[in-house]
Amino acid sequence: MKRKFLFLLLAVFGAVAFCSCEEEVDERESDELLRLQAYMSIHYPDARPTESGLYVIIVQEGTGATPSNSDFLLFEYTGQNLDDYVFETTNKATAKLYDIYSPQIHYSAKYIQYNLSVPTIIKGLEEGFSHLKEGGVAKLIMPSKLAYGNTRHQGLLPYTSVIFDIKLNKVVAKPEEYEQQLIEEYISENYPDLVIEDALVDGIYILESTLSDGFEIELPDSIGHEDVVKLYYTGTFFDDWVFDTNVIKIAKENDIYDSNRDYTPISVTVDTSDTDGSSTHIKGFSLALKNLQTSTDAKIIIPSEFAYGKNGSSVINPYTPLIFDLKILTKTSLEDEGESVE
Repeated sequence: MKRKFLFLLLAVFGAVAFCSCEEEVDERESDELLRLQAYMSIHYPDARPTESGLYVIIVQEGTGATPSNSDFLLFEYTGQNLDDYVFETTNKATAKLYDIYSPQIHYSAKYIQYNLSVPTIIKGLEEGFSHLKEGGVAKLIMPSKLAYGNTRHQGLLPYTSVIFDIKLNKVVAKPEEYEQQLIEEYISENYPDLVIEDALVDGIYILESTLSDGFEIELPDSIGHEDVVKLYYTGTFFDDWVFDTNVIKIAKENDIYDSNRDYTPISVTVDTSDTDGSSTHIKGFSLALKNLQTSTDAKIIIPSEFAYGKNGSSVINPYTPLIFDLKILTKTSLEDEGESVE
């Protein structure tokens, strides 16, 4: 009897605790919505929310396409709460102004796929883009249920309404064609005397290739199948932002130095990258090296097909062509490498 009473008591206590938690959540959400409504009545008294609760304030009408499912969107944004606390931005000057600047962040337009079946952005932005056309500028004001909900984000507390100032730069229906356009524009602007077709070899664009200097070097030698090549590299985007390097001086100059990293030449085995799953180097390195020589400095463009592809990485947008400055040192054969290990 006592055991039954204890179980009953625990069940009642649990139900009360569960109800009190629900009431607390409901209270926080209702407080948030009251504050959001007060903010809107002062700043945008004529604005009306969509069915979901999103406020869309069009600042500038766009003249281009409206985003469709699976399009890629290139856009700039600044996010803040109702108290003007800026927590995120794609603009370097804005980041510095609000004291959130970090040299490790690449401040540039975001490029994402607008995927309604597998969302890649918060609900408020997803819905907001459906009200914009290419070239449009808008202010999207949303409750936390359309943003970060009951979680913390970049200094924001749970149940925080947010404001995004958005500029939709471009709607891209065919990302491969857009990437090719970017490559050709870059070459035309920076290498006007270079014939694009002549620069393209095995899918890689070789912009420069010169004999290395500054230290004792061996005579240049061609690079072939299963050669193991040692090299230094620096990877940049088309705006010259350095995203990766194994050159310690360049890493320090660009505020990406990592004391836990070994800044020594990497070894790339030609024709084995990304084929057996053992290589950590992108396929573009192997393709480029077959058309270069040892003891040379080279500048190349690797299209995304041979780099990080349609998914990108944590610091690289999808369908992003990359520039690499290479200092190609020496080579050995894969067979020689095996013998040295033994």
